[in-house]
Amino acid sequence: MAQKGSAYPEIKPESKEWCSQLKQAAVRARGLDPGMRSYTLLLASRGLQKCAPQKVRATLIDAFMASVALSDADAAKTGLQSAALRKLLRLDESTVEQLMPQADPEARAEIQGAMVERAVDRRDFDRALSLLNQIPSDHDYPYAAATQLLLRLPAGHEAEKRAIFVNAMAHDREHSSLGVEGDDLSFMVVRFWRHFPPELVLDAIDQILDHSKTDDTQIAMKASSGPINFDNVYQYRLFELLPVLRELYPSKAEQLSNDPQVQAQLDKYPNGLQSLDPTVRDTPLRKGEEPGMQGVSMTSPGASGKVLQDWHSAEIYQRQANEILKQAGDDPRQAIATAATLPVQAGHTVPRSETLLRIAQVGWKKNPSASKEALEQMADSLKKVDPAMYGRVGLRVGVGLRVQYCWSDGVELANNMKDTDLARSLLQEGMEQAERWKGVDGDDNDPNLALKAWWPSVALFSALLNSAAHISPQTALELIHKFQDPDLVTLFQIRLANDRLGADEESLH
Repeated sequence: MAQKGSAYPEIKPESKEWCSQLKQAAVRARGLDPGMRSYTLLLASRGLQKCAPQKVRATLIDAFMASVALSDADAAKTGLQSAALRKLLRLDESTVEQLMPQADPEARAEIQGAMVERAVDRRDFDRALSLLNQIPSDHDYPYAAATQLLLRLPAGHEAEKRAIFVNAMAHDREHSSLGVEGDDLSFMVVRFWRHFPPELVLDAIDQILDHSKTDDTQIAMKASSGPINFDNVYQYRLFELLPVLRELYPSKAEQLSNDPQVQAQLDKYPNGLQSLDPTVRDTPLRKGEEPGMQGVSMTSPGASGKVLQDWHSAEIYQRQANEILKQAGDDPRQAIATAATLPVQAGHTVPRSETLLRIAQVGWKKNPSASKEALEQMADSLKKVDPAMYGRVGLRVGVGLRVQYCWSDGVELANNMKDTDLARSLLQEGMEQAERWKGVDGDDNDPNLALKAWWPSVALFSALLNSAAHISPQTALELIHKFQDPDLVTLFQIRLANDRLGADEESLH
């Protein structure tokens, strides 16, 4: 029993078993290869906050040091280092500063930005300015953190604001960045141009446009009146910056207004980005206010049309699903029949399965037999989803997530319906699909080189095991120990223990 006045919370009796499971898995995690060791220790740190807070700091340091051993070519390295240092930053900023030299440049830049944001939140503006000034000009610059500092600096600090902007320009000159959701120099121009001398703003605009002329990345954006497409970064930069130029240097703006595609978009949205998102301004968000940008995608040349087509298809099928759901309450079987006419997969969506799940969710109390039928048809549809259509990244962040939600929500709904046989049947079918996906991930001729925790098959297993725990934690534990792979046993055991301890998992992608 915890002593009175202890700094650590007493562990509830019902949590002791799961704390034991977590600690056992954390010990095993230290024997895994560096990538999975780092990832599983990061996950374990969440539950240890409940079970053994005194061990969290050391666990995060171990997670970071494991990531240091990864090759610089390993795509997981930056994300793992950033996650470990960001978590550790909440506990011990001085230790983070000691570890930073061992981090790769991208992770270091992200954490430097996080440190600036922490200083801004404390209104320690001198510390925030000092941190920004310490970043070498050839390193990535934390534009988002610098923007927060500019937004929060009180009136009368115009010299400091200008110094921040000049510093950002210097970094962009050495290492140009494209952050279409606000993390670049161009967004700073759009927000703050009124605070700086016109000639300085013009220098920044010229620099940004010069850098963008050779970048053929295509950009697609969602807007309330429809999609917006730019064939290259230069077009996108003109859309951002011409409204500013028209205010400062109308003649120069006129010279640059010769692209019909850009001009057509500015006719619709005369203030460029600020027409799409009025929160892109020189004052902080108001209470309850959210940024208004609906969706932005960057693609290789020729691919943006597919992105726009996928968005359009998803909107069409969403409208059809909403119409079907209107009849689900009164005539669920007719709704099921209509849902069966939707495609199994379209873009990064699974319209038929998602609609059948929603029909089951709407009517299960009133008509459980119809909901059971909807869930069974959902399962049949999910089994027809072809992972080969998407590529591994698309499967992980697109359709794979939707498949996960359908299986896991279906299992949990069947459990709520007290239909244990249906819940176990859905669980079994979902696990079989995950096993098939695992065969694709582990193909010796074309292996998935991503961190194993990020494989689509592993994500699907995780979602299903989480749902199995709602049937019975023991059922989930038994399923976990059927795996032969120590990476997966450790990963799933930590996730199950965290779930039972109420330790929410943060995204580590």
